[in-house]
Amino acid sequence: MLKSANGRIIGYIRGITDGYISLLVCELVIDQNYRGLGIGTDLLKYVHNLFPKTRMELLASSSSRTYYEGQDFRNFYGYRKTFEEW
Repeated sequence: MLKSANGRIIGYIRGITDGYISLLVCELVIDQNYRGLGIGTDLLKYVHNLFPKTRMELLASSSSRTYYEGQDFRNFYGYRKTFEEW
């Protein structure tokens, strides 16, 4: 899902879902000049509305953590490893 202004992409969301239990947001990117305008929230709500019975999950960076906490997302714990780390 893309959000545009004057033909320019200013926001983007990408995710995967099984359609029933989990909706994993893999990426949410908003142009720095358009942050704080509710675009990210609109994209999250739009996607969750497509699969309203699912649990939305996402990963955040240290700089975006406060945004998601402000949106009342609960913290959860996970692990990550790249192929090269084996």
